[in-house]
Amino acid sequence: MKKTKVFFVSLILVLGLASAMIISSQLYIKEQVSEIGRRVGSNSYWFGSMGLGELLALNYNYVYAHLNEETGENEWRNMLAANPTLAYTAVDLYSTDFLEGFKEGFEEGKKENIIQMNDYNTQAEDSMELYSNYDFDVVRNRDYKDYLRLNLGNMRKYQHLIDDLLKLDDSKLNSLINSITKDPVAIALDENWEPVEKPIEAKELKNWLVSNGHINNAWEMSTSGMPSYNYFPTDIILLTRRISSSYPDWTNRRTLEEMKKFSVHVQNKLQVD
Repeated sequence: MKKTKVFFVSLILVLGLASAMIISSQLYIKEQVSEIGRRVGSNSYWFGSMGLGELLALNYNYVYAHLNEETGENEWRNMLAANPTLAYTAVDLYSTDFLEGFKEGFEEGKKENIIQMNDYNTQAEDSMELYSNYDFDVVRNRDYKDYLRLNLGNMRKYQHLIDDLLKLDDSKLNSLINSITKDPVAIALDENWEPVEKPIEAKELKNWLVSNGHINNAWEMSTSGMPSYNYFPTDIILLTRRISSSYPDWTNRRTLEEMKKFSVHVQNKLQVD
């Protein structure tokens, strides 16, 4: 599927900020790491925490340069699949640069917000309610550390899902994960935006997610198919399946175990006071 393939970057681009932190000296320079942090910080200011799917899309802009034009192979992804320790080393080397970029992007968002509020007050008609000094103080007092904690906290829901999946035996685990490939959310579309094959709703997977509290929104529970491919929990399940189908050595279980391990490493490195 075109839109899901766009987001397949690597097995270790996993949870929340984890995906934005997958870098190495062989793939990115320091300035690019800071830029990733800046964009995550800016997005976090306006929208709060970012999910895995959103971070994969952001990171893809940098990964795309490592596609082999002749073979279509993603050399960056292949390198990480062959040696996942590169990801851990990258976090150790560049976590400070990411944090500095995150703060910079967050503060840029804050300044832009204040400018917009001032412009509104200047252009507002007499009958319109203006932003008060209190409103401005609320914006000025926003702390990037709180929003970084929000992103790190968002990783816990992914970890909780992983823990529940890993409790299943291999047969059940593989059945649930693999079923998403036929769900409407993952079916490829033709040039007329019609499915290239008949979708099969992953009902068992969805029922399992609902019964375990990973889908609790009424609309998500009642709509046909899984939630959007770009949002939890579809994002991590699709990523797991894409990894295991592309790299036979990386089973669904091994992939999930590595995701959790790396997530913990990222959280330990991105400590905030």
